[in-house]
Amino acid sequence: MNGAFPIAAPARPARSAGARCAWLLIRDPGEARALEFALAAEGWQVGAVAHTLGALHTLIGRGDAAPALIVTGVRFDDGDALRLIRSLARRGWRSALYIASRQQRAVIKAAVALAEACGVSVAGFTERPADAAAIARHLAGYVPPPDAAPRHRAAAMPLGKDELLELLDRGALHPWMQPKLRIASGEITGFEALLRAHDAEGRLVMPDRLVGALAAHGLLDQATMHMARQTVEFVAACLAEGMAVSASVNVSMQSLSNLAFCQELERTAAHVDLDPSWITIEITETDAMGDMSTVIENTARIRMHGFNLSIDDFGTAYSSLMQLSRIPFSELKIERAFVSGIDRDTGKQAIVRSCAQLGRSLGLHVVAEGVETREEYEAVGRLGCTEVQGWLIGKPMPVAQAVEWLRALPDQRFAV
Repeated sequence: MNGAFPIAAPARPARSAGARCAWLLIRDPGEARALEFALAAEGWQVGAVAHTLGALHTLIGRGDAAPALIVTGVRFDDGDALRLIRSLARRGWRSALYIASRQQRAVIKAAVALAEACGVSVAGFTERPADAAAIARHLAGYVPPPDAAPRHRAAAMPLGKDELLELLDRGALHPWMQPKLRIASGEITGFEALLRAHDAEGRLVMPDRLVGALAAHGLLDQATMHMARQTVEFVAACLAEGMAVSASVNVSMQSLSNLAFCQELERTAAHVDLDPSWITIEITETDAMGDMSTVIENTARIRMHGFNLSIDDFGTAYSSLMQLSRIPFSELKIERAFVSGIDRDTGKQAIVRSCAQLGRSLGLHVVAEGVETREEYEAVGRLGCTEVQGWLIGKPMPVAQAVEWLRALPDQRFAV
C-alpha cells in the first residue's frame, strides 16, 4: 500500500543540492541499484547511495549540500530510520524522507509520525515488497516544499503582567468566531469563541502569548469572563435577527472552581435575557481528568445553571470511561490530530469511529475539529460524527465579520 502526503519543510535551511536530487539509504545493494535507475528514468539525479546509517552520516558530515529527497528503509545493520530522523532534525536539513520498508505498517507509521513531530518533511511511504519502478512512479510528481516555508517557527514570547493588564484595561481582548456545521442538514449551528487581542499598535496577538500568561498572573478568570460577555452578546444579537446559533467558550477548571465566576456567568446570560442553553462551556480532556470530585461538582453546577458542557480535545489524555460517564457533558469534540488526513489513515479512522460511537452512546453531540478538506469532511461523517468545525467551513473571524458571514448564507446553510 502506498501513501503520499506532502508536508511543509522544517526550519533552519541547509544548502540545497537541487530540486530533483535524491540520496538513497537502502540496505540491499541490488535494490539500491534498481531504485537508482528507476528514479533516473523519472528525472531524479541520485547523488549518493548508502547501505548503512553510518555511511550516510559520513556523507552528511562532509558538508555536502542537502538533497531534496532521501529514500530510506527502516532498519539497518547499525541503526534505524528513527535515529536518522533525529539526526536530520538536529542538523536542520530540509531533505524530505520517502520511507520504503518491509516493516509492519504500524512501525512505518510511527516513523512518519516521528518525522512530523520533529519537523522533518515526509514525501510519502511504501510498504514493500514494491518494485523500484513503482516507487519511482510514486515520486515522479513530488515537488519539494519551498525553502521559504518553514514548518516550525520559534515560539512567541508570552506577554508580561503589565502588558496583559493594559489589554484588559483597554478592552482589547476579543472573541474570534469559528463556525460549526451540522453534517446532516448543512446548517451552521454555532460558533466557538477563540481568544484574540490587539496590542497598542493594532497588531494581532494570538492565544499562545495570552492563555498561559493570563493563568500564570492570576488574570484568567477576568479574561474569560470578558470573553464570555462578548460571546453572550453575539449569540443574543444573532437570535434577535432570527439566526439561531449557539456559541461555546473555553473555560479552565480553575475558573469553574470559583463559585463567584459561575454565578457571574449566569448573570451575564440573564442580563441580555438569553437562555443559558445557547452557550456551551468547553473544558479540555486533561482538565476533565483532574480530581474527580471537584470536576463533577463544578461541571454539574454549570449544567444546573442551564449551560451546555463540552469536552474538548478528546483523545489527547488517558480517559477513564467511568469518569467520562459521570461528568454531565452534552458534547464531545474530537481532537484535530485524529482528523487531519483521516481519509487515508485507517488507524485514525478506527479511533474516530470509536470516539463517535462512545459519544453517541452517551447521548452527546460529536464534533470533529480541524476539518480542512472535503475528503476529511466526508470521512468523519461516515464514521459517525454529527458536526464539524475547521477551515473547510470557515476560519476564525471577528464578531462583526461572523455576523455578516452568517447573514450571507441562504437559510443558514453552508454548501461544502
